Amino acid sequence: MDFSYKNEILSLKAFEQTFKELKEVNPEVGNNIEASLRASVAESHQLIEQANSIPELHLALLKEQTTIQAQNSQYLSITDEINQKKIVLLEFKPKVYHEFMDEVESEIGRYFSRKAQVISAEIKTDGSWYSGLRDSAKKGGGSLINATIKGINTVTKEFNKKEIFSDDIKVDSQTIVERLLAKHLDNKEVSKDIGEIFTRASKSYEKKWSEKIMASRPNLKRLSAFSLAHSSISALKLNFQLGATEQVLATSIGAAIIGVASLAAGWHTLTYAMLTVFPPLAVFAAIVTIATGILTKEKAIEKRQAEAKEAINRYYQYFIQQLYTYKMPSLGYRSISLYMEEVGENIVAAALKEWEKGYFENISLEHFRSLNQAFVTHLMYVNEAIDELD
Repeated sequence: MDFSYKNEILSLKAFEQTFKELKEVNPEVGNNIEASLRASVAESHQLIEQANSIPELHLALLKEQTTIQAQNSQYLSITDEINQKKIVLLEFKPKVYHEFMDEVESEIGRYFSRKAQVISAEIKTDGSWYSGLRDSAKKGGGSLINATIKGINTVTKEFNKKEIFSDDIKVDSQTIVERLLAKHLDNKEVSKDIGEIFTRASKSYEKKWSEKIMASRPNLKRLSAFSLAHSSISALKLNFQLGATEQVLATSIGAAIIGVASLAAGWHTLTYAMLTVFPPLAVFAAIVTIATGILTKEKAIEKRQAEAKEAINRYYQYFIQQLYTYKMPSLGYRSISLYMEEVGENIVAAALKEWEKGYFENISLEHFRSLNQAFVTHLMYVNEAIDELD
């Protein structure tokens, strides 16, 4: 009996292109998948060809429909299993990214906090009660320094019966705070230390990704259709290794570490200048406090400690901001933050490729998607034929 799509159904026309593509990349698998499918529909095709009445043809088409759906479900399980694992990795990606950035920020914060403590201790050890005045005076230039020294000597002589500065004193151009910042936050040292912080955080990041990928490997039981289509179960590599995923991690993280270290090297362009000290105002305030008998050695030390802490805190805030905003040429004009987000995307893509290679050799998920689409098209032919009979 003739009916719509009879030739398409009996010749498995919907599968022709997919079978061709499969055989091109893996003849053994392509031939086995085709042979398996033809064997499964052999009985229903025979019934279709031998049908002499509409009820017989209807029954034969229903059998074809059921058989194709059963075959399709096996291959759907492959793409479904891989897609589910892909979703697991995609959901993990922002989590591990934020954990990484939080760790970097926290460790860098602790690093600068320790530096601030060391500098504060040295200020307390080396500072003198008038160091604050002297530091402020240095910022005003020669004429301002001379006027300041004269003014301070006048006030202190009146209250303390002696001058604290000699008229020929030469003031270093660097303040106490500046010298200590330069000493403890050396450009090379900061770059090296922050690079090491980033390296440690990166190792944790790599470890988390490796563990997640290994724990998310596809379920072999759901890949049974492929093992049946292949001549040997050995095609499913049980000893799965990260391979390309590890290479993506190593290469990407290496570039990020170099980038963040070079970003940290900008310390000396930002240090004490960020404090925006105004010498005339500072000197005037200091003279007033002396006159009222309030200024003590402890107050001067506290002021310098506060300045050092403020300078370090501003640099920390600036540096963290740069992690998210500065587009680094070495990273393709992307920020460290954006680059690390893309690293996560690359890791997911590499893991999927590694799964395809490890489980299916040179058969890709696109081949399975194409196969599933062929099943859909074939079922459409069968359904159209059944509807025509009804």
